[in-house]
Amino acid sequence: MESQVLQEQFDQNGFVVMKAYGSAQLKDIQRAADRELSEQLKPLELEADVQYPGAPENESDSGGSTPRRLLQAFSRNKVFAQWASNSTIADTLKDLLQCKQLWLNPNHHNCLMTKLPDFSSDTLWHRDTRYWSFDTPNLINTWLALGSERAENGALMVIPGSHKVTLEPDQLDKGQFLNPYHPKNRSLLASAVSVELKAGDMLVFSANLFHAGSRNLTNKAKLSLVFTYHGEDTKPIDQSRSAALPEIVIP
Repeated sequence: MESQVLQEQFDQNGFVVMKAYGSAQLKDIQRAADRELSEQLKPLELEADVQYPGAPENESDSGGSTPRRLLQAFSRNKVFAQWASNSTIADTLKDLLQCKQLWLNPNHHNCLMTKLPDFSSDTLWHRDTRYWSFDTPNLINTWLALGSERAENGALMVIPGSHKVTLEPDQLDKGQFLNPYHPKNRSLLASAVSVELKAGDMLVFSANLFHAGSRNLTNKAKLSLVFTYHGEDTKPIDQSRSAALPEIVIP
């Protein structure tokens, strides 16, 4: 896809899908992901930790010990780090962010995202920026599908153009999720689409884009490698969670 077309689609919709973008490295990444999932070494986030709809209340409940995210992917596995810092991704993201220097923030996403067949929960409509602390919302996420992603196994759903929408406070609930019962949210939710991906496809989306995901209803794990980046116009706020670990410069 030409750079200008990619930029126009991203600016308009808040996301783009790059087909077979990770095909060359896919087998190595899949093998690394399978090893990491089998070992389940800390740090990780459990279904019981997220408190999403359908999630167990604590680790001792049924499904409570099921991993939702294997955290610190960049430092966890060199194969993941090589993917996240490769020059092709860096050049693409610099174009989309219109920046000269790129940083990876290790405090958000930076994970192997899982939805396992034995247990998973729903993720409500939200913007990632709802709980991040940066001086601008100009951040971008990369989501590499390690297998097929479709509605049945909890593929990501997005609301095109919602990265530019300004909301009134009561359109969000106390958790900063989109209130599905608010009259002004009906047209937003009606425009939602499911982003179906094949293994090796990469979804690139604004951290300010509303997105959600249902649970995995199949008998196979869904795995995605997810990272967050920004350019020189955006900085994490000191002493916040977003600044807890030093950012990683991507050449």
